[in-house]
Amino acid sequence: MDMDSSLGPVDREETLAEKVYRRLRDALVGGRLVPGQKLVHRMLAADLGVSPTPVREALLRLVSEGALELDARGIAWVPRLAVDRYDEIMDLRVELEGRAAARAALLAAPADVEALRGIQVRLMQGRRAKDMRVVLEENERFHFGVIAIARMPVLQRVVESLWVQVGPTISLLIAVPRPVAPEDHPHEAWLRALATHDPEGARAALERDLREHAAMLRPLLAEAPPAEAALRAPRRAAAG
Repeated sequence: MDMDSSLGPVDREETLAEKVYRRLRDALVGGRLVPGQKLVHRMLAADLGVSPTPVREALLRLVSEGALELDARGIAWVPRLAVDRYDEIMDLRVELEGRAAARAALLAAPADVEALRGIQVRLMQGRRAKDMRVVLEENERFHFGVIAIARMPVLQRVVESLWVQVGPTISLLIAVPRPVAPEDHPHEAWLRALATHDPEGARAALERDLREHAAMLRPLLAEAPPAEAALRAPRRAAAG
């Protein structure tokens, strides 16, 4: 007897848990959730206007991905990365985003470069206004804009998973403004490399950008408040 291999149609509408997951994931990537911040699912549910169940599911998914941890009571919180884990993530970002930067330099059209230049203008306006929300949002748009030009969807998904883990750490830069003149910002060299189709120049600009951030953040991570250690616990099975 032949077996029917058809799995049948599925409901394509995104579930509430998926929508909440993406909202929280975007907040982590963009540095809008900060290290040490607790994410109590009932409070989040009230803020998002949904029931606690999809929030709980989303939080557990982020815990399983290493983006969040659970304290001794099972409440999700945003961890501050250990220096060695941060270094590993940054090395992977340099490698993967460097590949995307080099490929984007070969594929970038003038319109692509102009779109990125507009993002950089807004980023620098945010810096002058000391508006870190704008700076973080536009920086994210710039980096993922380059990856979009490279047309490497598999690489993009891997990079997104790294940003989810490291994104909250970027918020620590609020305490250490970047001492770089606008004309010497690594994004400017990156834009020139994209405009002139220079893969190695684009890769070098990306690496300079990430390494300069790392040089400022590593000392801050090494000074993690002792109170955060009390939040850590081996329990990872349920969110409070």
